[in-house]
Amino acid sequence: MKITDIQVNVLKPPEDTHLTSLGGGSGNLLYQIHTDEGITGISEGSKGLHFSLHKAYVNDVIKPVLIGLDPCQPRRIWEILSLGDGQRASRFPSRIVGSIDVALWDIMGKAAGMPIYKLLGGAARTEIPLYWSRGNGWTKTPEELLSEIQEGYDKGFRAFKVRMDWREYRQDADPKKDFAIFKKCREWLPDDCELSFDANRGYSVPTAIEQGRKFEDLGIAHFEEPLAPEDLNGLRQVVDALDCAVSSGEGETSSWKFRDLIQIGNPDILQPDILNVGGLSEVIRVYELAAANNKIVMPHSPTIGANSLASLHAYSTVSNAVRPHEFSEEFTGPADQVALLYKQPILPIQGTITLPDRPGLGLEIDQDRLKDFIVE
Repeated sequence: MKITDIQVNVLKPPEDTHLTSLGGGSGNLLYQIHTDEGITGISEGSKGLHFSLHKAYVNDVIKPVLIGLDPCQPRRIWEILSLGDGQRASRFPSRIVGSIDVALWDIMGKAAGMPIYKLLGGAARTEIPLYWSRGNGWTKTPEELLSEIQEGYDKGFRAFKVRMDWREYRQDADPKKDFAIFKKCREWLPDDCELSFDANRGYSVPTAIEQGRKFEDLGIAHFEEPLAPEDLNGLRQVVDALDCAVSSGEGETSSWKFRDLIQIGNPDILQPDILNVGGLSEVIRVYELAAANNKIVMPHSPTIGANSLASLHAYSTVSNAVRPHEFSEEFTGPADQVALLYKQPILPIQGTITLPDRPGLGLEIDQDRLKDFIVE
């Protein structure tokens, strides 16, 4: 089997008020890798990079390297794209490599007639609980974010996270309001429903510790990214000061970065993102590293579709994946609208997603409907 073409397209954004409020004016990016045997692998592109960059990388530098290669060697191709092979210099961005890598694993699963989780050695479980993730809290009142948590509860979710979507340049901007949001949601939710808080890198060390202790008093499942990701020494201070689980790692771009994160920052939970880290090939290494260091893993995955499924396939194989997997409709649109792109969509039921035994990711694009989704 040989790679014959790689396509990347922009898809129209679903009509959704949350997307609008988050600045999601452009649609999602769809990658398709075609082969001479008629098998097509799919993935999504990171919206952290502009479409023109995806298109330029694919058409000008990745196609010349990959056309004619065997797609059923994803880890070998990952090395070519990430490290070079002595003949071809590469070192492409991990988000670009991640999109290619996920689609290649999809092809290999389809060629083998096996779901990806079987290619990875087998699933510890195929029914995976999800947590409902809602954000942009810095623009919302406690009542507004509570209403979004209630929306998830009505859909059957029983674990939740509120995100502030702060960044480093808003450090310690409004911790009182942040806490008011958490408190409002925590007091409304039943005791058996977990609630986590994502500071989105928005605090200094002393503020993170002060906030974390207040969260602990109310009951918190995990405290996510309290600090700027570069401040690994500060992260260790926060981790050592708090009793609740502290998580980090969604922006890390390689297993080497996760090695440093563990050795210096020592978070309780590692949160690799399937694209940021470079695809399935590299997230597998992160999970092996986590197991060797007795760390819990809990992926960052605020989307619905091919990449979310790829993350779930990998997560299903890990024995220390004991916490719910992230689920959010904010950046891709309502699940029922995203599902229209696929022949047999995979949707959560009562806050749980079940991975099917279908080959690859288990998703097949409806090519007739795809024409209506693509932005020319």
